[in-house]
Amino acid sequence: MDETVHRLGEDETTISPTTAGEHRDLALSMAQQATRSTLIFTRDLDPAVYDTPEFLEAASALARRSPHSFVHVLIQDSSRASREGHRLVSLARRLSSHVEIRRVAREYEDYNQAFFVADETGYIRRPQADRYEGVARFRDRLAARELALFFREVWERSRADTQLRRIHV
Repeated sequence: MDETVHRLGEDETTISPTTAGEHRDLALSMAQQATRSTLIFTRDLDPAVYDTPEFLEAASALARRSPHSFVHVLIQDSSRASREGHRLVSLARRLSSHVEIRRVAREYEDYNQAFFVADETGYIRRPQADRYEGVARFRDRLAARELALFFREVWERSRADTQLRRIHV
């Protein structure tokens, strides 16, 4: 992936990440630029992408930015995060009013995509959750809002994951 600095809400380039590192760098860049929200739909909290000190710092800064900013995460399988620990889970415990993780409702457990949405403006989407090939756009409000709308639909039907509450990291 090139070293171009992509600007959230400005850059309309379509990016095609293929590795965990590229996905991590894109998610970090979007999280650092977000001013209102990040939405993460993930199979297992993808530690290669979301369990880094840099991402934790960006998520924490966003959560503390304003009373209305937030990080919401929907997870399909929390067993790995429960077993191995995860920085984002620890942050959710510390900033529970701004960082929340929910286990997806049963009817969405087989949804096989993963995505990240920043400020309903930019997104990263992986058509197959267990592969890093995907698409990212720093400015595509229509697609980002469609993903956010789906996220909110699932969010409203989902509940806090009791498995993650028990983790002592």
